[in-house]
Amino acid sequence: MNLSKSNSLALADLKKEWMRAGLFFVLFIGGVYLFFHRNWNAGYALRWLSLSSAFGLWQLWVLWRSLSLNHREGEDALLPTLGWGSTVSFGRGIFIAALLGFLFSPWTTGWLAWLPFTFYLLAALSDILDGYLARVNNHVTKLGAALDMSNDSWGVLIVTLLVFWYGQVPIWYLPVGLARYIFLAGLWWREKQGKENTELPHSFRRRIFAGVQMGFIVSMLAPVFSPPATTIAATLFMLPFLVGFLYDWFLVTGKIDPDKGAAFFARIASLKMLRIIPLALRLVVVWFLWSYTHMVGDLIFREYSQFLGLLWYMLSFAALPMLLFGVVGRLGAIFVLISSGMAFSIPENSFIYMLLIGAGTILFFTGTGAFSLWSPEEWLIYNRAGEQRNA
Repeated sequence: MNLSKSNSLALADLKKEWMRAGLFFVLFIGGVYLFFHRNWNAGYALRWLSLSSAFGLWQLWVLWRSLSLNHREGEDALLPTLGWGSTVSFGRGIFIAALLGFLFSPWTTGWLAWLPFTFYLLAALSDILDGYLARVNNHVTKLGAALDMSNDSWGVLIVTLLVFWYGQVPIWYLPVGLARYIFLAGLWWREKQGKENTELPHSFRRRIFAGVQMGFIVSMLAPVFSPPATTIAATLFMLPFLVGFLYDWFLVTGKIDPDKGAAFFARIASLKMLRIIPLALRLVVVWFLWSYTHMVGDLIFREYSQFLGLLWYMLSFAALPMLLFGVVGRLGAIFVLISSGMAFSIPENSFIYMLLIGAGTILFFTGTGAFSLWSPEEWLIYNRAGEQRNA
C-alpha cells in the first residue's frame, strides 16, 4: 500500500503508540499475575495469566492491523495519535482480558471476590467514556470503531460465560452472550443459500438493550447477590433482549416491513395507558419498599457486613422519593433491584422481594411514566455521550 509522506510519518508515530500499548499490557497483566500468585492459588493464578494473555494478544493484534484506519470518516489523512477515545477502548479490552482470566477457576473469596466485578465495571464505564472522549475531541476514527466492535463482540460473550460459570445465571441465559454470533451465522447461511438480507435500519433500542445487559451483568458479578434472586432477574432482563434480536431477524429477512414495524411501535408508545401503568406500579413499589425496609432492617445487618447493611438502607430510602416523585426514576429502579436482590436471601420475605425485583425491572425499562418530575436519563437513552443536546 502506497502512503503519502504525511501518512507514512503518522503511521510511524502510531506504531510507537502501539508499542507503548503493548508495554502497558505486559506490565498490567504481569503485575496482576504476581499479585494473584501471592494472594490466590498458584494454579488458578497461572490459568488467569494464560487466558488473559491470550485475549490481550488478540487485542494488540486488532490494534496493529487497524492502525491504517486511524482516520476520520470521509478523510484519508491518518491521525498521528490514537487519541483518548481509542486509548480508552484499548484499555477496555485489557479489562475484558483480565475478566476472561477468571473463567474455569472458582470464584475468589473475601475482598478478592470483588475483582471480577471491578474489572467489568471498569470495562463498562470505558465503553461509555471512549465514545464521549472521541466525540468531544473530534477524534472519531475507523480504528476506534474496530476496537469497539471487537470489545462488544467478545465482552458480552466472555462475561456471560463467567456469570454462568459462577452459577449466578441459569443456563437459559447463555443465548444472551451467543445472540450476536447466532445472528451473524444466520445471515451468513442465508447468503450461502443465495437469499437476500436487507439492511438493518437504525434503532435506539439496540444500544439501550445492550447497555441494560451490560449494567445487569455488572451487578451479577457483585458477590452480594445469589440465586434464586439472580435467576429471576436474569430471566426478566433476558427476554426483552432476545425478543429484540428476533425482531431484527424478521427485519433483515424481510418478514417485517421496517416502516410498518416502526409505525406499529409508535402507535404503541403513544398509548396513554403506557404512562399510567408505570405510575401505578411505582406507587405500589414505594408502599411495599417503605413497609418492608423497616421490617427486615435488622435481618440485613445479620446477613451482611455493617458497610453493606448501611448501603442497603441508603439505597432503599433513596429509591423512595425517586420513584414517588419520578426523579431520575430509572436510577431509583436500579436501587430497588439492588435492595431487593440483597433482601431476597431472607426467607420470610422472599416472595415480596421477588415481586419487587419484577416491578423494578419493568420500571427500569419503561421509566416512571406520568407525572414524573425529572427524567434526565431520557436524553441519554436517545443520544450518545458527547453529543450536543440540540444536535
